[in-house]
This record gives sequence, C-alpha cells and structure tokens, in this order.
Amino acid sequence: MTARARIGILTALAGLSSLAAAAAATAPKLPELPVSDLLTPAGKLTTAHSGVTYQASKFPFALRITPPDGSWSGAQWESQSDRYGGGPPFFGWVAVGQGSPSRPPRGLIVIMTAYARTPSVAATVAGLRTRGVGATYQAATPAKLAGFSGVQFDGEIVATRHTFVPFSPRSHGAKYFPDAYFMGQGQAFRITVLSVRGKTVIVFVDNVALPADQFPAFLIKADKILASVRLPG
Repeated sequence: MTARARIGILTALAGLSSLAAAAAATAPKLPELPVSDLLTPAGKLTTAHSGVTYQASKFPFALRITPPDGSWSGAQWESQSDRYGGGPPFFGWVAVGQGSPSRPPRGLIVIMTAYARTPSVAATVAGLRTRGVGATYQAATPAKLAGFSGVQFDGEIVATRHTFVPFSPRSHGAKYFPDAYFMGQGQAFRITVLSVRGKTVIVFVDNVALPADQFPAFLIKADKILASVRLPG
C-alpha cells in the first residue's frame, strides 16, 4: 500500500469518527428514572410514561427500560457501606412497579448489581438459595434477558421475614448489608441471575402488596417490561 493510500484511509476514518462524535453530541438525551432509595422509608416510585425509554445513570453500566403502558412507576438509587452513607456507592439498583406510586406496589421488579467484581452466576445462585432460612425454592431453570443468559428460580417466603444477600460475604462484619433485599411472609418471588459481560446481575420480581394468587398474572406483565430492557455496551 502506498503512502498516499494510507493517508487516504486515515483521513476517511478520521472523518467517520468525527461524524459519529457529532451524531452522539446531537442525539437527544434519554430521561432518567427518578432517584429514590426504596430500601429506606422515604423511598418511593414515580409514575413513568408509556413508550418512553428511560436510562439509569446510578446503575454500574448502561441500562435502558421502556414501560409498555402507563401502569408502571420507577426509581433508581445506589447503596453505600451503611444505610446513612459511608463511602462510595457499592451497588446500583433499578426498580419498576405496578399500582399507585403513593401506595406499596402491586408487584415489583428490582434489578441490581455491584460496582466491584461479582461472584459467578453459579456461586450467586447457590448463596441466594442457601443463606438464611424461611424461604422455599423451586428448581432453577435456564433464563435469558436482554440477550444475556443466566438462571432463574421461583419461591415463596414462609417465615416472618427473609433477607436475600447476593454479593456480600458471610463474614461481612457490618450490621447492615448494602446489597440486602428484604421480603416478608407470604411473598411470592422469581429471581433471575444473569452474566452480563463478566458481571453478575440480579433481577428480583415479587408481589409486595399484590395477593400471592395474582402473582402469576403479574409475571406476564413483568415479562413484557423486562423484554424492553437494554444493556448497551
């Protein structure tokens, strides 16, 4: 290849790069899910608009979700080393739920992962199914979300309260686990554990204020909005 040809190729590539940068700069910015920590008493969901794609900048990597209708509300937040703030964010959370934002959700989806390195899908699933008491589990089955593969399983809380801790080690000395997710007696749930570019992501789906016998119908709605989730590289 001649020097002139090389210069021509480099010039063309530079031009394409400039066009891509210009397009990115002029592209409309997606609206953010409102920031509110649902793990605290003040946490709340905010009504989301049908067909609008939202992003969640508090999540450790790009996440987009599009409510298929106007029945959904959403939020995003970060959890730190203790409930009142203690260091940088360690976990990112995204939630969407059904029902009035002023009341406990009638069905809730929570997506979370860590900013730091995470255990494997297999190790995370084993921990979720064996740590603590008071929950029953169905068999785990293969699952896929946003093009990424993983494992999912259903279950029910039979104790007064059960705490899921996906990533913090059992030896964690703090009284508060920043990645803890709580469920109460009688709650039905589905948990999906995904491998996303080397990081493990958890999707909790539970009924909250929805009667447990209506949970199967909520799972159909949950599948529709989860089908809209995008995790762009």
